[in-house]
Amino acid sequence: QIRRKTLMNNKFTTYFLYGIGEIVLVVIGILIAVSIDDWNQGRKEAKQQVEILKNLRDDLKHNLIEIRRVHAEDSAQVVKNRLLLDFMLDPASAYHDSLQYYFGNISRYDVFSPRKMTYEAVKSKGLELIQNQELRSEIIKLYDEKYPLNTVMLDIRRDIHINTIKLNNKRFLTMKNVGQMVPNSFAALKQDQEFTGNLSYIAAEGANFEAHLQSMINQTDLVYTAVVSELQNLDSQQLK
Repeated sequence: QIRRKTLMNNKFTTYFLYGIGEIVLVVIGILIAVSIDDWNQGRKEAKQQVEILKNLRDDLKHNLIEIRRVHAEDSAQVVKNRLLLDFMLDPASAYHDSLQYYFGNISRYDVFSPRKMTYEAVKSKGLELIQNQELRSEIIKLYDEKYPLNTVMLDIRRDIHINTIKLNNKRFLTMKNVGQMVPNSFAALKQDQEFTGNLSYIAAEGANFEAHLQSMINQTDLVYTAVVSELQNLDSQQLK
């Protein structure tokens, strides 16, 4: 109605200014709507990021507990194998029943399988959901480089175990408990260079596996600490 009256009174300048004003109002309305939409999207992504980081934190905490457990067992087994090797190389050593447990566990090992459900889910959605670029890089290195190496190490350990079982089955009688083995002839076993050679190799290789697990502990702990720190930063930002 205002435009119609303006045109009827030949006030073209006023009509033109009024039209510009309407356009400006429409543009401002669109910008406000876009800003609100961006704000809502930002809040949604921030909430999603916090949820992702909390789940990653829980997964990493679980992984740390498991790696440390396996590392402790491996370290103990390395010590036992070295003691057994020294015992077998000692000309004065004599057989006793406790050796059954040493012989039965020479190549036995526990397995660490990293929990990575959260990471795989985030990869499918886009790792950019984790906004801290440095943290994102460390997470990727852990899950896509360090943890896959664990699979390679486990394959090596499996092959060692299978070969050792084949070798030992010719020299030992396995008791009801698979972790107990009695030598067919202890005197012959002490002179068996193939057996002592394999035992020395397992003891040395065990130290490498132990070092690998320690490396995984260090990197997992580093990422876990960084995730916890990022959650604390995000929480403090929300309070401001």
